[in-house]
Amino acid sequence: MRIWNVLPGLAFLAAASAAQADDFPPGPEHDLVAKTCTQCHAATLITSQGKTREAWADTVTTMIGNGAQVSDADFDKVVDYLAKNFPAK
Repeated sequence: MRIWNVLPGLAFLAAASAAQADDFPPGPEHDLVAKTCTQCHAATLITSQGKTREAWADTVTTMIGNGAQVSDADFDKVVDYLAKNFPAK
C-alpha cells in the first residue's frame, strides 16, 4: 500500500479525534479525560451518561481493569471531572 493512500484515512481519524474531544466541556482535566475515554469509546457514550461520583469511580475502575491507562495520580482528576460535568440526574 502506498503512503499517499493511507494519509486521507489518518487525517480523518485525527479530525474525528479532535471533534470527539470537543464534545467534552472545557475544564482543567478536559484533555486528560478526552484522550483517556475516547481511546476506546465515542465521546457520546460518556457525555450521555449521568452518574454520582461513586458510580463514576466504579466506572473508571472497571475501565482501568479493561486496559484504560489512568495513573493513580490521575484517577481522582478523571473521576472529579466526570462527576462535575456529567452528574446523576
